[in-house]
Amino acid sequence: MTNELRISSPADILSFVPHTLGFAPRESFVFITMRGNTLRATLRVDAPTDTNPKGFSRAMADYLALDTVANAAVLAVYTDQPAADGTPRPFNEHVEAIVETLDAAGLPLKDAWLVTSEHWKNLLCDDLRCCPIESLDSITDGHLNAEMIFRGSSYKDAPGTTYPTFNGPSDTAEQIEHAGHVLQYSEEINGSELWNQTIEQGRPVGPETAVQLLACFQFPSLRDTLMCNVIEPERIDADGSGYLLLGDGIAPDWARVDRAEDAARELITAAPEGYRAPLLTVIGWLYYLKGQSSVAAKHFTAALEDVPGYRLAELMEEIIGNGRIAPVAADEATGYKKP
Repeated sequence: MTNELRISSPADILSFVPHTLGFAPRESFVFITMRGNTLRATLRVDAPTDTNPKGFSRAMADYLALDTVANAAVLAVYTDQPAADGTPRPFNEHVEAIVETLDAAGLPLKDAWLVTSEHWKNLLCDDLRCCPIESLDSITDGHLNAEMIFRGSSYKDAPGTTYPTFNGPSDTAEQIEHAGHVLQYSEEINGSELWNQTIEQGRPVGPETAVQLLACFQFPSLRDTLMCNVIEPERIDADGSGYLLLGDGIAPDWARVDRAEDAARELITAAPEGYRAPLLTVIGWLYYLKGQSSVAAKHFTAALEDVPGYRLAELMEEIIGNGRIAPVAADEATGYKKP
């Protein structure tokens, strides 16, 4: 999509960032790799809190090196933190280390900008005569932002989970438990078949189907199979599926993944408290596969709030916490492309 957009100024790049992330970043470092004048991969990380600028810059260089054809990068630092005494910019040591490390890695930092809640400016130029402080309106009122909105693109104010409080029938939990009993002691409900049909049809989930699927997702072994079915519909169990969990060596049908996410969101709305954790974790996993770890992490946190100690959410939090990027997201040929 970036190849088709007319990007002619830093304000255009900054207006593109929230659209490609799906949310407006806060206290973040956002890198975009480039090939010539073409914008390529976007990487967002939390603004560093450590005192090891060189370690941080090396980690960023390693991530950006996953785009093997990029030959430059740009950086936007989103923060309201003031510059430390005697330094020209916030995170001055980290920025200097990034410039040095990327240059040594053959991926020079072409430009960088500081974006606060009130204004934006060039991050590498301290002379206000040639690099003045700019209004945020120049980002939101620019032609590129208008073009993105015209194309149907939108974004949230922050990465998060916005699910309504359950207001369904008071006996829904009892219905789910009854469906779970049927699952255990009969073959009346075929979880994989029901889930695959729901994904393929892409229609609203009816009340009876919602109850049955919610029951299916409460059983860890069946939940794992249903997760596998998002990527591999023919799978009958989750044995040997670790590569799917990690997103390694797969090329998903992303339209199918999006339909599965939509269905999972409907199920969350239909689920009372204490029954949402599996679906929140599934959606978080899908965002991890898409390379959107910030949104994924919010879903894992929400899952653990719904069911404290929910093991799959804890496992996925560990994977993201270790800085792992899903291999499927790191490969341009297989990575998610926003429709």
